[in-house]
Amino acid sequence: MSGRTFHGGKAYVMSDMSYTQILSSSSLRFVRTRLQALDRDSDLLAGLSHRATMELIKAVVAVSAIRPSDQTADLAERLPALLEHLADLQLEEGLFSGGDNLVSPPDSAFTINDLCLTLELMQVQDCPQSVIQAVREPLFEIARRAAPAMLQGGVHTPNHRWEIASALVGLNLFLGGSELRSRAEAWLAEGIDIQPDGLYSERSPNYAAYVTNPCLIAMSRRTGHTQYLDLVERNLRAQVALMRPDGMMETVQSRRQDQNRPFDPEPFLSQARLLAVVKGDPRVVRWALWLSRRRLADPARHLAELLVDQRLAGPLPQVDGGEDRDDRVQEYQQSGLTRVLLSGDSWAQSSMTASIYAGSDFPDTGRVASGLANNSTIVDFSTPGLTLETLRISPEFFGLGPLRPGHCVRQGNRLAWVMRDMRTSGYYQPLDQRFCRNDAAYRLTDEGRFFACMDFDRRRRDDLTLSTRIEVEMYPDGFNLHARFQGPVTTYTCLLALQGDQMGIRAGARADGNGVWRISEAQPAEIVAGAEDDRTCLRLSIQGRPSEHPMAYDPGECYTYPGGDDAVAGQKLIYSGSTAGDLVLSARWQRSMARA
Repeated sequence: MSGRTFHGGKAYVMSDMSYTQILSSSSLRFVRTRLQALDRDSDLLAGLSHRATMELIKAVVAVSAIRPSDQTADLAERLPALLEHLADLQLEEGLFSGGDNLVSPPDSAFTINDLCLTLELMQVQDCPQSVIQAVREPLFEIARRAAPAMLQGGVHTPNHRWEIASALVGLNLFLGGSELRSRAEAWLAEGIDIQPDGLYSERSPNYAAYVTNPCLIAMSRRTGHTQYLDLVERNLRAQVALMRPDGMMETVQSRRQDQNRPFDPEPFLSQARLLAVVKGDPRVVRWALWLSRRRLADPARHLAELLVDQRLAGPLPQVDGGEDRDDRVQEYQQSGLTRVLLSGDSWAQSSMTASIYAGSDFPDTGRVASGLANNSTIVDFSTPGLTLETLRISPEFFGLGPLRPGHCVRQGNRLAWVMRDMRTSGYYQPLDQRFCRNDAAYRLTDEGRFFACMDFDRRRRDDLTLSTRIEVEMYPDGFNLHARFQGPVTTYTCLLALQGDQMGIRAGARADGNGVWRISEAQPAEIVAGAEDDRTCLRLSIQGRPSEHPMAYDPGECYTYPGGDDAVAGQKLIYSGSTAGDLVLSARWQRSMARA
């Protein structure tokens, strides 16, 4: 262990050289593999997007800046072809197109940010002159052509503002021109969209890791404004508690495309190391140490970030191992998410975690759409071998789909939470005589569930309301759920989706032939699910009032009318009951079992 100390007297662990050497050697292999693939198939280069092309140019320059020239000379020989391809992709307007985003300022900003970072690499490192001569002027030419369009360009999403602002600051650094800096400041004047709970407004680990945090760090480095690092630290502290025992991150709260699949935290590595060294927050330090020990899918990304900011190479401070008791429950109030660390020394090294979720945007908007939190998970529960990816309850109620509680309240100091869902629809009365038309041409209006030429907003409605109170209590080995329904009697389906290596249903349910296991409504038995190695199993019991008309899980008309579904992954179990009685569910995880 190094004898150096961190501010405040904390001892360092992990030498800076070991981390740098690991990135250096793994990046060399990574870049060589990528370039060899292009050599084998010339069509690959022709189909390479502007962002992927610039990322590869950046990676070659980073490796060339740190490895001996005799190891990288053959890699540098590929740079002219990559640069020519990138220039060919630049449109007459100076921008690039990406996917369905045509002539896109924000998509172009991703490439311009990597371009500016590559120019930084050549300033701060002993980059071979042959590489500088090959790269510098072509990149400057692309930057000069892009600058006017970036200066005027607009955005779609919250994170695009920071991507463009960062690109403008980078262009200003290399091209000069006060108008570039002024335009960046105009975007930044809107204020960074960080919530009090530490997540950004899109609530997405993906976009925090790939966009907002890197842009804030780059702007801090390029301008000297350290307040941006304070925001990144707040976000990282919040992100840590999204970690699951399988090494992935919770995403049910996200408003973006990652909301239905776990996220790999690798892109947070450089951010966590930087803030661990600069700020020394124990939670961030533990996460940085854990991330530093993982095998990396894209080491060149982190090598480039290290080379332009040597603080990333600094040894990490030593901190105590575990989380304080209060830190084992993380409530993201603005996002409607509660995370519980049930077993493990820290969030970064957990063995059992759970989520209670009541943050969907559906109660406020009545829509399932891009940019909204649509996930209808109420509870999920993660262990290394067997994970309950989602538990959902969908009543048959005017096609509104699964329950999406609007708020969640903890019950004192217990690990128990109460969520409530209330949904209302109904039937419309005749129009008042004063609104009747001789031509019967009434306005096409939205009643919240569907559209019709009915002037709905001028009609009185007889409401039907279904209210549901859901209490969830966590235990060291599982949880209990109790749902109470109030309103018209109808059928509901409780859906559970399980994930695990070679996981199967051992007892208590029958396959329906469509990849779904149905739990008996009349005489529900204990359901046993587990992997073939028997290391982890789930024992599940469900009690409820049987339904006379069992139904399939209904994701709601928002999905089914256009022919879609909500794409629940994993082995699906369903139980169909009646709202005339309560739903009581108990789930317990065991580390070993006898074969059922």
